[in-house]
Amino acid sequence: MSFLIDMLILALLAGTLIYAFLVDRRVRMLMAALREMQPLVTHFSEAVDRSEKSVTQMKTMASDIAEPRRAAAAPEARSEPATLSFRSVRDPQRAPTGVARLRGKSDLVRGFFETAQRGA
Repeated sequence: MSFLIDMLILALLAGTLIYAFLVDRRVRMLMAALREMQPLVTHFSEAVDRSEKSVTQMKTMASDIAEPRRAAAAPEARSEPATLSFRSVRDPQRAPTGVARLRGKSDLVRGFFETAQRGA
């Protein structure tokens, strides 16, 4: 009976080792793919930052152009236009416990890859 239990334990141990080997191989393939994607993600993040700055500049220019027209309009037509904001309503100064405050998307992407490289 003890021989049967020993064989069962050895079979389970062998299965665990094979599974660990397969998981390790998949994680290595994932890390290699992430390393290959890092420049692409970095360039994408920079492009998003540039487009965000461009949108902000266009909003500023549009409001500067609209301001003289609004001043010349009739008093009853002077209502403030609705603004569209993609910012969070939460307090920007207070970050949740255990969470680092990142200023831009580039910092977020860079932090992700630094964390991934430390873990490998």
